[in-house]
Amino acid sequence: MELPGFGNRDVESLAEIFRYYAKVETPRLDSRVYELLSAGVAEDPAILELCREIPARQPAPNVLFAAVQDLLMEQADARPGREPGSSARSLARFYPALAGAPIPDASPWPDFRAFCLENRERLVPRLRTGRTQTCVVHRCAVILPALATLPRIREAGSRVALLEIGPSAGLNLRLDRYRYDYGGGQVWGAPEARPVLACERRGANAPPLPGTLDVVTRRGVDLDPIDLEDPAAVRWLRALVWPEHAWRLRQMDEALAHAASTPVEIEAGDATREIGRHVARLPRDAARVVFATHVLYQIPEEGRRRLREALAEASRERPVDFVSMESTGRGDSELRWLGFEDGERRTNEVLARADSHGRWLEWGEA
Repeated sequence: MELPGFGNRDVESLAEIFRYYAKVETPRLDSRVYELLSAGVAEDPAILELCREIPARQPAPNVLFAAVQDLLMEQADARPGREPGSSARSLARFYPALAGAPIPDASPWPDFRAFCLENRERLVPRLRTGRTQTCVVHRCAVILPALATLPRIREAGSRVALLEIGPSAGLNLRLDRYRYDYGGGQVWGAPEARPVLACERRGANAPPLPGTLDVVTRRGVDLDPIDLEDPAAVRWLRALVWPEHAWRLRQMDEALAHAASTPVEIEAGDATREIGRHVARLPRDAARVVFATHVLYQIPEEGRRRLREALAEASRERPVDFVSMESTGRGDSELRWLGFEDGERRTNEVLARADSHGRWLEWGEA
């Protein structure tokens, strides 16, 4: 089934998006709850009409499901006297993080539909402003080998200045603080580091890993950065995690627990118009690496063109490398390296194929 365009907001286009999620995306990512919900939404005019509130270029299923879980979390934390209603209590059974129990062997769709219709006024603001700022920590297991590939990092004595496009809460800017296990005894990071990111190695080639990595700068630019001091913003970040993905939530919580010990600088702004200014601020005595994970699909082609042109222009002063992890539209992701030097793109290489959440990596087999 072909991946539909996310930008259309007529009811039939939205229905096709949810059918795609039901048949392709949710089974691939092992979520029976969202598979059943996607199938239900695809055939329900009332809920599809509600989804028209979601901005174009945001994947409607992700935003709808996160908005519902966010409201459930808010109601679960409500003070005495404002306990959740019956539909909320019934629907919460399908979210282990809320229920503290396994997902029941039943369909969540009737409870989900009732909850959406009963809470329409409280969901609409979330649908209008919600973004898929997932900050999947496990994707660091794909980015780390790419850093080992870049010759300019080795030439700089392992000193690297990182600039992330769309960093959300900036957890992936701390990738050198985590522990990695690629199987077969191939590990990286301090033994006591948390979270531990286990990545299945596929294919004949082992991914390269850095000997050392001295991250001297951690910066990001995001249209709407996540403020880790804001409980509502952190709750939205957690609401983006799918019900069955307890491992993702655990990794996120572990990364959040010690985020304050590794400061990052994230500035609100449009990277497609301001990336040159941000690259120019990176230190001169380190390799300059810009990276993005599942962000470019939200940027129109004109914006992606401006981004590439700005990186090329920035390389007139000193080289800059761009590493991206993006969906191929075929159920996996592609890890790509663009190298810029003297105002030109000198490298355009696909390094690997990977699971979209970084659960497996096939190096050199893209």
